[in-house]
Amino acid sequence: MNLLSYFLSLMLAAYTVLVEPIARTNFYRNFKRQLNADRGARLLFYRTQVLWEWSWVVVIVVIFLPKAEQLPLIGLALPNTIGWIILAALLIGIGLSIFLLRRNPRAMENMRHNLEASSYLLPSTPLERRWYAIAAVTAGICEELLYRGYFIYFLRTNFSAFINDFIILSIISGVVYGLSRAYQGMRGISQTALTGFSFAIILFLGGSLLPAMAFHILAELRNLYLWHPEDGKKRAK
Repeated sequence: MNLLSYFLSLMLAAYTVLVEPIARTNFYRNFKRQLNADRGARLLFYRTQVLWEWSWVVVIVVIFLPKAEQLPLIGLALPNTIGWIILAALLIGIGLSIFLLRRNPRAMENMRHNLEASSYLLPSTPLERRWYAIAAVTAGICEELLYRGYFIYFLRTNFSAFINDFIILSIISGVVYGLSRAYQGMRGISQTALTGFSFAIILFLGGSLLPAMAFHILAELRNLYLWHPEDGKKRAK
């Protein structure tokens, strides 16, 4: 890794641990303040998030461009046999959950009720729904690449003498990911940390980011199935 790549790698790691939680908290606070006064605030929020998270990928590309052969080390490879099994199981699980929800209106209503706490983040118009979908795909790709692929690679490369166990690496990755949701309070931090830990385990078992990315994207997109424009109208009343 050349000097520029090494410097950018250090800066990205410092950003991930120290800056991202603060920056994201301020971003969400400003968004909530603007939401009642600006009808376009939610759309701007989605678009900003898309640009923000893809900027991480640009930095990662610059870091690894001189060493393209190391891409599998950050999970950019096809899954192994276990990975394909995990991916199939996750896809079946998501599909089955949607099928069961469609057959159980009460369970569907309970799921929608659970989304009320974060309803301010959810779309109300067809255009917002399209940009929410784009933001969901972006989050699934970029967050997995940053918090699982890149950050775990960084820890293994620079702290291998102290941290070499995949469980410990997964825990650290999960905690750092959880802190990025500090604006959601302790419950949001703990839930996100547990999710991040689970995705890291999937990465280690499957040898690829693909299963975690796919599950992350589908889990985000499922909110579009559960939350409809009429829900947004009810929210606004």
